[in-house]
Amino acid sequence: MNTFTTIGYNSQGHAVEHETQNDSWVATETCLAMSEQYGYAETLDLWGRHCGDYGDRPVALGQRVY
Repeated sequence: MNTFTTIGYNSQGHAVEHETQNDSWVATETCLAMSEQYGYAETLDLWGRHCGDYGDRPVALGQRVY
């Protein structure tokens, strides 16, 4: 079973909310909703690998390395 954690960030790059899901589609929908609410959100898997993001990544978070 996969586990996905979605984190919503404000424009200063501070984590505002996070949610964990076991379903990738629900995690994607959660990521989109958080980005609309906070400005940026990203989803990571159980091992911290990037699974997706929405919104404008705050400069304070730096550039994502894939």
